Amino acid sequence: MINVLCRALVAGLLLAPMAQAQTLTYAVTDESWAPYWIVDEPHVSGILHEFMLALDQRLPEQLQASHPLPPLRTQKLFREGHLQIECCVSESWRSDAEQTEVSVWTVPVLQAEEMLIFAPGKRFSYQRLQDLSGRSIATVRGYGYAGSEYFQRNDGADARALIYLVAQGRSEAGILDRLEWRYLQRESSQLQVSRWKAVEEGPTINRSQLRLRLHRDLAGRLEAFNAAIRSLQADGTLARIVARYAP
Repeated sequence: MINVLCRALVAGLLLAPMAQAQTLTYAVTDESWAPYWIVDEPHVSGILHEFMLALDQRLPEQLQASHPLPPLRTQKLFREGHLQIECCVSESWRSDAEQTEVSVWTVPVLQAEEMLIFAPGKRFSYQRLQDLSGRSIATVRGYGYAGSEYFQRNDGADARALIYLVAQGRSEAGILDRLEWRYLQRESSQLQVSRWKAVEEGPTINRSQLRLRLHRDLAGRLEAFNAAIRSLQADGTLARIVARYAP
């Protein structure tokens, strides 16, 4: 009887850490934002996908991805606590009251840069957002942009459509994430066509700090997440991930 009790006690001790390990689910949407998220269902890749896999190795919690879901659906599930993490967004993108009240923000993971691209022969002087006043600027439908109150939006379905609008001279300029532009230049055969190559890269017009958004129920784990993020930055893991997608 004593041997049986001892074996049961040892088994319980071995299983205890596994029982205590918490599984947290992070949001994955069904819309690609290359090279940050590249979604080709059921396959998901990209900078932030790899970052989350690396982060999982630095925390006692088990981090698992949601199935790719529509963006508004992921925000609803986060608000309700069914998703506990969103990677990686700017606080300004989730500024409505319903999202703010359930959100806790980590230190920045990456800084995203929005830049101008110019149509061939249509480059103009730019110093501040007001310089876009009255101009036709190519954008992506459904996205928010700093300075949009000044310019006339010419929406395309995605980044490639935005570049096409600029390359064809249908917009004087476009606003595009700098890493996304570099990635598409390397990966997209369309951008190798001569008329697309004429598109000119311009200055940065806005910078956004991309952070992990944690559900408020994880407020007590904020410092642990911050420490794990800093460690991935300090040892070069994050830089190596970014370099694989946008050297």
